[in-house]
Amino acid sequence: MASKITAFVSHEDIPRHDTGWNHPDHQGRIPAIARAVYRDMLTLFEPMLELSAVPATDEDLRLVHTAEYVRRVREAAGAQAAEIDGVRISGASDEAARASVGGALTAVDAVLGGDVRNAFVLARPPGRDALPDAAAGFSIFNTVAIAARHLRERRGTRSVLVVSWGSSPATHLRSVLAAPWLQMIDIHTPQEGAAFADALRDALGALPSAPGFVLLSAGFDILAGDPVGTLAVEPREVYDITRVLREWADQHASGRLVSVLEGGYDATATARAVVQHLRALIGLPPA
Repeated sequence: MASKITAFVSHEDIPRHDTGWNHPDHQGRIPAIARAVYRDMLTLFEPMLELSAVPATDEDLRLVHTAEYVRRVREAAGAQAAEIDGVRISGASDEAARASVGGALTAVDAVLGGDVRNAFVLARPPGRDALPDAAAGFSIFNTVAIAARHLRERRGTRSVLVVSWGSSPATHLRSVLAAPWLQMIDIHTPQEGAAFADALRDALGALPSAPGFVLLSAGFDILAGDPVGTLAVEPREVYDITRVLREWADQHASGRLVSVLEGGYDATATARAVVQHLRALIGLPPA
């Protein structure tokens, strides 16, 4: 049995995706989260395993994206382009996006290997809006979609549940992953935390079958005051929402759950919410 419960996966390249400080997905988001997590490290140290992501290869990215698009991203970043398909990028954006995808794959394999029960991936840029051949929203590579295909095509997982929560529908994530082996829950309308948790609980209860693995596309733009979102979930309520999913995964998916950071553009509120999220994944009381 694993001595650590939850992996915290990150990579030094992720904050290097430089969109400018006037952009919602600015480069201060990740350091703010890291500082909040490390402030709570006295509690988190024993049950949490810190892992460094292995950046994604072209082969990894081609699980979802076309070879031509992978090349376009690499060349645009290498040329110091300001954007690709209307999504703001910088010279380090290809490396940051690959590190984020690699973080999800690293987390999945750590859970499958029994090193931990579940995991949280500190990912940036967000991934859920990316299409196979185009960037969209703030997204370059579709991190959760690639992780789902990795589970199915390389690791033989019979069925995968993708849960997406955020302030808007995960339309592109759903379209990219449409397949008979995949189930999806998309929660994006309840305004407050209690209603959000109830909606998630009801959706989980309505699933026709138990999955072999659960992936969470975790949009923290559900938080009250988020500059992009319109919902009103408080950071403390993220604990309760996460606990619903973690307890369900423990019962129905052998605890196999990987959460991937998506949106969340109030850096301070997101940092506080991620600490609550980690505590719920581990099974600690809320902060």
